[in-house]
Amino acid sequence: MAYPYDSIEALVGMMSGILGIVRAFSGLIGIASYVLTSLALYTIAQRRGIHKPWLAWIPVANCWLLGSLSDQYRYVVKGENKSKRKFLLALSIADVILGITIGVMAVVMVVKAVFGISDYASDEAIARAILGPVMSVLGLCIPLFGVSIAYAIIRYMALYDIYKSLDPGNCVLFLVLSILFGVTEPFFLFFNRNKDLGMPPRRQSPPYAAVQAAQEPAEDENKDYL
Repeated sequence: MAYPYDSIEALVGMMSGILGIVRAFSGLIGIASYVLTSLALYTIAQRRGIHKPWLAWIPVANCWLLGSLSDQYRYVVKGENKSKRKFLLALSIADVILGITIGVMAVVMVVKAVFGISDYASDEAIARAILGPVMSVLGLCIPLFGVSIAYAIIRYMALYDIYKSLDPGNCVLFLVLSILFGVTEPFFLFFNRNKDLGMPPRRQSPPYAAVQAAQEPAEDENKDYL
């Protein structure tokens, strides 16, 4: 059965329009999630005396702040020094570097393969020209996958600490839903950003000590709870 050309063109146009709407909607969700998460982390970090709370608005650097909130909770509640902020920052930087490297190499290798195909006469040579670059890129994907998995595990561990510091009664539920439905994470952080139900009471300083502390730079990101 033959379809009129106009019908096919209209169908293609409709599908393109739907894809455009989906992309725009996804972009809006991504922006909203980023803003809610950044605002939540900034608010929590500022209230708890974490250094440089504005890092919440900077990609990659915000994982340092998330790890710092987790480290602070572990330190003041359990006396543990986990240094999740260092692991998260290192893994995040490694993930970005590996991702960019793989992307550039993939483009370069594909371009070389496409332009080199005309120089080969046999099907076997053409297959080697295509398969070689593909295997190289796949080989580089293995460490990227490992880094991404390690980052995700440590990040969810840190996220659990933050949820527990905000609302201990619902921290497990928040974490499970955040893992299963990532879009819920920004909302949990945002709507609970003003809670400290899992944190010990702040240290009360005498007036002179309070004035002196305000005039001097903080030396410990956990100072408000020590």
